[in-house]
Amino acid sequence: MKIFAVLFFISVFAMGVVVMRMEINRSGREISRLQNQVEVKEARNQYLQLEIARLESPANVSALAREKLGLEFTKPHQVVVLED
Repeated sequence: MKIFAVLFFISVFAMGVVVMRMEINRSGREISRLQNQVEVKEARNQYLQLEIARLESPANVSALAREKLGLEFTKPHQVVVLED
């Protein structure tokens, strides 16, 4: 009877070790997946930061104003000063 009890506890312990090992492996895969997502999102963020800098540049704003809106810089003879 003692041998049966010892074998039972060893079996339960072994099953516990197997379950813990499976959970550790699952957690490792989840961590790896999340780290990959972080890397992808950081790369996307870096791209978007560069895109913001490009779009905010004065040269780009001037080009868009000229191309899309037909705006031009005023020439000195086009400026009219009004007196109060």
